[in-house]
Amino acid sequence: MRRTTMPNGLQVVTEHMPASRTFSVGVFVGVGSRDETRALHGASHFLEHVLFKGTLRRSAEEISAAVEAVGGELNAYTTKEYTCFYARVLRSDAALAVDVLSDMISASRITAADVDAERAVILDEIAMHADDPGEVVSELVSDRIFAGSGLGQAVIGSPPSIEALSRDQIVRHWRRHYSPASLVVAAAGHVDHDQLVTQLAGLDARPSPATPRVRRGSAPSPQPGLVSEHRRVEQASAVLAYPGVGIFDDRRYPMGLLSLVVGGGMASRLFVEVRERRGLTYGIDAGDTSYAEAGLWSVDWQCAPNRLAEIITLVQATLAEVAEHGVTDAELARAQGQMRGQTVISYESPGSRMSRLGANTLAGDDRTLAEVLTRFDAVTAAEVQAEAALLFSQPAVLGLVGPRIPARVLKHWSA
Repeated sequence: MRRTTMPNGLQVVTEHMPASRTFSVGVFVGVGSRDETRALHGASHFLEHVLFKGTLRRSAEEISAAVEAVGGELNAYTTKEYTCFYARVLRSDAALAVDVLSDMISASRITAADVDAERAVILDEIAMHADDPGEVVSELVSDRIFAGSGLGQAVIGSPPSIEALSRDQIVRHWRRHYSPASLVVAAAGHVDHDQLVTQLAGLDARPSPATPRVRRGSAPSPQPGLVSEHRRVEQASAVLAYPGVGIFDDRRYPMGLLSLVVGGGMASRLFVEVRERRGLTYGIDAGDTSYAEAGLWSVDWQCAPNRLAEIITLVQATLAEVAEHGVTDAELARAQGQMRGQTVISYESPGSRMSRLGANTLAGDDRTLAEVLTRFDAVTAAEVQAEAALLFSQPAVLGLVGPRIPARVLKHWSA
């Protein structure tokens, strides 16, 4: 693994995998939905779309054709904390992939016609997400857990905010945040680090503002209780969530293992009790999500409305049992093995290695996979119980999206 910081702040980080026949590269930009004002809500995701619409050297069709002609993949995604544009190609086409991405990031045209065309596409995308009750309930819960913070904002924006965004606002967003000092170029696979740095010299030559990163907003102020939305669907989608911790908090290690013991697979406590023994739902999962300084821990499931109260009772009883009596040595060992295996497998490909390098470099996280796994292996059963007691002593948020639920069905829920 090698790292280079260019004179004006552009960071280049690579991992050479000699046996790989492919090259994965991503340009990571340190701006996401959490950094947006109300007037700019959805601007980062909007910009992700329009940078594919054409540059001074290539039309939109030529951008996609250049990579597809060599059998590669070109795409992008926006998160709450950063935006990523990436390409995956054969190692012989590495220079082409870097050239296309650099061109998009630095020389896009962003015409008014392109903005209007993508506005319609994004509104359709918002409508598509709104048709998924599981996504809707997750957004409702996120908004309550991260209340008062930009982390509560949906990445994609809202219909009113997307309708209101102008071409000038989007261009200003681009010019403000896409300077070299806000960028990380990450690559993995068959990589020539020095050659990549040389090719990026043109991108490095762009001016960089004195303050490249947006100052983070207010800390979250969780608003516990019930949040729901009625939908004409057969099943209720449910999320029970608690405020979690940020990526640098040491509580993440016992919290991650707690997630696996409680709801991380078919051998977990909730899956065995709720699905296998009682047949109340097809699946039930627990997991944790962490951002720079905050996060959430949650259990989610879908079920028939008349089974909701029983599942809520079982979930709360399971969480209380772990908090009071802890986990067994066998459960802890299984969770540690599961964490180790899932982590290593998930970062086996050059594309996943590239994604981890870029996101972690933006966040200032220089921990290696080996270091992270060593920390998980060092967690004790007592630490998992202590984390459960602390986590589940907090007021929770229960999110429900689906058919109208009679009040009597929710009698077991206490906020």
